[in-house]
Amino acid sequence: MRSRRTTASPAEQEVAILKAATEEVGLVGVARANLDIIARQAGVSRSTLYRRFPTREALITALGHHAIDNAMIQLRTVPVDSGPQDAAVAGFCAGLRLLTTDPVVRQLLRMDAGVVMSAGIYQEAELFLDNASRAMAKALRAAGATMPEEDLVAAAELHVRVAASMTQMSTAVLDTSDEAAVNAYARKYLAPLIW
Repeated sequence: MRSRRTTASPAEQEVAILKAATEEVGLVGVARANLDIIARQAGVSRSTLYRRFPTREALITALGHHAIDNAMIQLRTVPVDSGPQDAAVAGFCAGLRLLTTDPVVRQLLRMDAGVVMSAGIYQEAELFLDNASRAMAKALRAAGATMPEEDLVAAAELHVRVAASMTQMSTAVLDTSDEAAVNAYARKYLAPLIW
């Protein structure tokens, strides 16, 4: 039985493919994502998928960029009117929430034992961490941080990497699902780094 030919535009096909890839990666991870399932869920043929994304790596890279763009939009909503330390707490809490709820970001940063990260996936994870750190530093500056730029970027990166680490390996120090505990942790240990 032949499948019906889609009348979607190339841009609509790409959106459908990225949506299907997001769901597949969220369910099974990057390494086990099945391109046949992605194509079927997107309502396109496998050849159409490869026309839009010539390699598996290209699809994962595009998916990573899409996830990064969405994450940066969410992180830009951190309130900056209560001062730099409150912004640091809010940014850490928002970042940790994003890292634990966004399926693609979670999978891109996941370091499963036995799964070799391709160069593209590794670059997407690094790009995400770098962009998140710079976005946080910018928000902290807007909130009134007066520390030198180099120190501010380093402190923001520390916040982001602590959040990323805590989502990858559980810790007895903090229940990352308890928002009040996350807030208290950030206020006590991370906010003092910002001035």
